Parts: sequence; C-alpha cells; structure tokens
Amino acid sequence: MQDLSVSYIFGQAWELTKKNFLNLVLGFFLIVIVELILMSALNINTFMNAFSNSTNIESNPAVSLLTYIINSCLTVGFFTGCFRICRNEGTFNFNCYSRTFSVYLKYICTIILISVIIGIGFVLLIIPGIYLTARLMLAPVRVIDNEETGIIEALKYSWNATNGHALELIGLGFIALLVGVLGYLACCIGIFVAAPVIYVAHVLIYLVLKQMNEGEAI
Repeated sequence: MQDLSVSYIFGQAWELTKKNFLNLVLGFFLIVIVELILMSALNINTFMNAFSNSTNIESNPAVSLLTYIINSCLTVGFFTGCFRICRNEGTFNFNCYSRTFSVYLKYICTIILISVIIGIGFVLLIIPGIYLTARLMLAPVRVIDNEETGIIEALKYSWNATNGHALELIGLGFIALLVGVLGYLACCIGIFVAAPVIYVAHVLIYLVLKQMNEGEAI
C-alpha cells in the first residue's frame, strides 16, 4: 500500500536504487565531482582550505554563486531521473538534463525563497523552521515535475499537499538525515549510495502525496 510510512518510502527507495544502482551513483558522483572541480579551478585556496584546519577561509562570492547554479542544474537533472525511475518511465541518463531554461530558473529561485523562509523560521525558533521545512519540501520537485507551475504556485501546492502530514514528513526527514550521516560515516564512500536513496525517497513522498490529493497512481 502506498503511504508515508518509513518502511514504504525508504523500502521502495532502496529497491529502486538497487535496480538503477550504477546510473544513480554515477549521477550523484557527477554532482559532487563537478562541484569539486569548479571550486578547484576557480579558487584553489578555498578548495585546499576545505581539507585543512585553517579558520581563515576566504570565500569567493562569485565562486560560490557559480557553484550553486551549476549544482542546482545538475540536481534538476538528477531529480528528473528519479522521477523516471519512480514512474517506471526509464532511468537516469544525460537526457534528464534536457529541461527548459525556465525549469532550471524556477528551481533555483524556489530553493532560494524556501531557504529564506525556513531560515527565518529557524532564527525565530528551531521548531518553526523544522515545520516549515516539512510543509515546503515539495515545492522544488513540483517545479521539476510540472513545468507550468510557477514559484509561488509551487509553494502553495506544497503547503496544501502536506497539510495534515507534517509530523510524518518530519519523521521521514530525520530518517533521511540519519541515512545521510551513516553514508558519510562509511568512509564517505557510503554517501554515494545514501544520497540516491534520499533523492528517490523525496520523489516518492511527492508522488504519494500527489496520489492522495489528486488520485494519480504511482
């Protein structure tokens, strides 16, 4: 049965990841390696300081912005592949990056807007920040799944779709965090398995809630 239980979401995410293991691992590796190469090429000092104990790391805003934009574009492609996998429409490949410019732009703007909103929530109190994270988590994947959806419309969609499911989503979020931490603890190599599972789980959560609200079967 399709639901928001930990066993269903992460059980299915693991099974789907295993079936598409190589493609997903290579897709996430691409995100990581491009970011590291970009940081190294444009600001070698920042790259080297990341592996030192120095506390005087000088950040370069231009490097950070460019890295963020490219990372976001790669993430859109990776999420697109996760959607194909979850809907049994294919797997992750380079065609997943052939999205319209508006999708990339809306995804980046949506992430920035959500970060500001959630950041305010965490500044006020920790709990509101966690609650807002759960309620707005579907907005970025909404603009990827539906190209016609605007930024504000995506936020409203997420808010409505997650209504009454905040506690379940917070619980799933903590499980995702645990999976990620365990991946890093496994000599950091494990993150290349943990991250795809988390991405696929995110898409499954979106699809389950979409099915509950719109009747679309996964």
